[in-house]
Amino acid sequence: MLGVLAVVALGACRVETEVGLTVEEDGSGMVEVGIGLDDDALGRVPGIADELRVEDLQATGWTVVGPVEEADGYTWFRISKPFATPEEAAAVLTEVTGVDGPIRDLRVERERPFARTTYGFEGTVDLAAGLEGFGDDALAALLDGEPLGEDVTAIEARFGEPIDAMFGLRVAVRLPGDVSSNAPTETGDGAVWEFRLTPGAPAQLQASSTEYRSSTLALTAIGALAVLGALGVAGRGRWVGRRRRSTDPAD
Repeated sequence: MLGVLAVVALGACRVETEVGLTVEEDGSGMVEVGIGLDDDALGRVPGIADELRVEDLQATGWTVVGPVEEADGYTWFRISKPFATPEEAAAVLTEVTGVDGPIRDLRVERERPFARTTYGFEGTVDLAAGLEGFGDDALAALLDGEPLGEDVTAIEARFGEPIDAMFGLRVAVRLPGDVSSNAPTETGDGAVWEFRLTPGAPAQLQASSTEYRSSTLALTAIGALAVLGALGVAGRGRWVGRRRRSTDPAD
């Protein structure tokens, strides 16, 4: 799916890409990927829908929606796929990002220590290769050895602006509970990282959250009260016994 960016680059003006991950309390969730094109980009690449191998995606469990023009004015191609466990989430993410691509090593963790459940997310975004990093060897072979069919300088000259201004990348994650992360943008249950294609140091993505299990805490509290109550009754019984002995005339 992300490899479509390399094809779009041959004629695009504005392209936005989103990779989203939603994790539910039980560790299941959904992976969502979207590619949005502005009207100019869509007009320059009229056959872009044919580049999406919808049948292949659907055969492997992906739901495909689009192309649909949305409220932001972009025409979006969106795919989504559920996962049942954190381990499965990593496998689903790899299906769309690749093992060695610019978005890699994405993984989800879920642990259940006493009375709480902790969730974690981490990954790497490395745009050192620029847009070419989204291409692949098979595509390059079809395009005379160039991952994009022509080098980035020629693309920038053709459109009169830097490649960085034409493409945006957003990675978003939602976890149960209040999320803390190293993302520049946070909501109550999520974190969002945004990137342009200016090469730089790899970015490490990290987010975590904690949910306390109220049922466990309630049972613990009830158990503690029961123990205290039992100790109190026993203590009162001993106190009453001593008092009776101390007031017995026979003593």
